Amino acid sequence: MDNIRKKLTILLSLIPLLFMLFSGLNLLGTDLTYNFLPSLSIQFHIHIDSLALLFLYLVNILIPITLSATTLQSRAFYSLVLLLQWLLIGFFTAYDLVFFTFFFEAMLLPLYFVITIWGGENRQAAAFKFLIYMIAGSVFMIAALLGLFIHAHTFNLAELIPFAAKAPYAELICGAFLLAFAVKTPLFPFHAWLPDTYCQAPTSGTILLSAILSKAGIYGIIRINLALFPKIMTLWSPLLLALAIAGVLYGAFAAWSQTDFKRLIAYSSLSHINFVLAGLFVWNEIAQSGAILQALNHSVTITGLFLVSGWLELRLQNTAMGQVHGLAKYLPTLCWITLFFVLSSVALPGLNNFIGEVMVLLGIFIHTPWYAAILALTVIFSVLYMLRFMQSLYFETPSAFQQSWIDLGRREILVALPLIGLILWLGIYPAPVLKQIDTAIPMEKTS
Repeated sequence: MDNIRKKLTILLSLIPLLFMLFSGLNLLGTDLTYNFLPSLSIQFHIHIDSLALLFLYLVNILIPITLSATTLQSRAFYSLVLLLQWLLIGFFTAYDLVFFTFFFEAMLLPLYFVITIWGGENRQAAAFKFLIYMIAGSVFMIAALLGLFIHAHTFNLAELIPFAAKAPYAELICGAFLLAFAVKTPLFPFHAWLPDTYCQAPTSGTILLSAILSKAGIYGIIRINLALFPKIMTLWSPLLLALAIAGVLYGAFAAWSQTDFKRLIAYSSLSHINFVLAGLFVWNEIAQSGAILQALNHSVTITGLFLVSGWLELRLQNTAMGQVHGLAKYLPTLCWITLFFVLSSVALPGLNNFIGEVMVLLGIFIHTPWYAAILALTVIFSVLYMLRFMQSLYFETPSAFQQSWIDLGRREILVALPLIGLILWLGIYPAPVLKQIDTAIPMEKTS
């Protein structure tokens, strides 16, 4: 019965993706408006442009994979993930700030319950810290929303573009939005919730947090801050770029110092997310295009890394490094799939992260060569700590065999195959995605 329920849930989660594949680019320009509260100028307004379409594909590909990989057999879990999927669809298509904010905040509840019900031993504390940080960001976002409405008397994002930057206290409004998105992404130093939350969440919850929730913050920065407040963001660019680079370095050094492979991957994710933000905060079309591509790449790669982390934890019954070695002898399939995702993470040419990283570094080099040099060093750090992870677990003198060390089965391989295909496609032929990104970045509004 549980297996049938899981298959039905996966099929339901695939419906939006199948619809998108059937519709293709015809979805671009889709616009639906319903006067929800005319007296307050609140509309249920859905609009799909290139930016929204990219993130919709991301959500509707990764959530079925997450459901396929989970070992949790719970109707409540399946319902929460499906609810999260529809909230994310609403968020990425909302063109009214009230509904944009509603979906942005509502998606926290499914994630909170996933962590607090199915997480690790310290799940309650981690979930509480996660919720407190997110609520703090929400307060700033609601205040910014009201500040814009008082000035422009509309919540419509398209109509706000000519008014937002001229609003009284526009800097405060822009800063409030940025804080809300920075906490959720997270931008350094608003990351304190991340390590414990990622590590205490079940594997499926960690994937949802790292691969999807962080992209909601990035999408918000592009959709709100870069589009509505370009001049203010230009003035703040040096500070924001410095914070993002500090986050890249901090995440890399923290990952290197870890003795727990799940925490290592969590800090690696923090480093890569701040790398994406560094590209967004540079007023250069190459860097911003690379940053959006890298946001998509990060989601695919981090899903793969946390999948293999969960499979390792299931077999080893812990996430400590240094206790067992030489697993390549006993788990060869898991070893080579792990190595593939690790090579994707370190931006091996021909895999997905290479093109995005080169574009971000080139754009930053044009803007500030010294910053590009620092970021290039972090790429080397990434290679060091990820290959150290591989060597420690898989390629040293083998430990004594344990009965729980069973290699990946057919179902697990089938779960990994779509991610492997995406990594190869985005690495070898990213042109279709870059074409959509070119029309998505708001550079024309920043000149």
